[in-house]
Amino acid sequence: MRRACTVTALFLFLAALAWPASLSGDWKGPFEFQGNAMTVVMHLTAKDAALTGTIDGLPTPSVVIKEGKIDGDTVTFWIDADYGGTTYKLVFKGNVSSDEIHFLFGTEDGSWGAELVVKRAS
Repeated sequence: MRRACTVTALFLFLAALAWPASLSGDWKGPFEFQGNAMTVVMHLTAKDAALTGTIDGLPTPSVVIKEGKIDGDTVTFWIDADYGGTTYKLVFKGNVSSDEIHFLFGTEDGSWGAELVVKRAS
């Protein structure tokens, strides 16, 4: 019994160490913007509790992820997105589950928001 508990604890510890690294890679998914379906690709790199990368597919050129953090199964970051000549800070908060990340994201002031589910790109 004691050995089974030790093996289980070791497995959980090793799984926790591998979790952030499993976020590294490309993630792809659609969201709706002004009645149009758009597909974004997130190029993520995870190291320890930090998340970096870029996002392609928004109505702007490729954008850099800023202040990316991983806390358990939650990821947060923000980006600067230019739309119509105005720069908006978009804040992302996502919940990781298996090979999906469910995001709520929107303007910092809450005046606009959307949902986005990205899946690991093959």
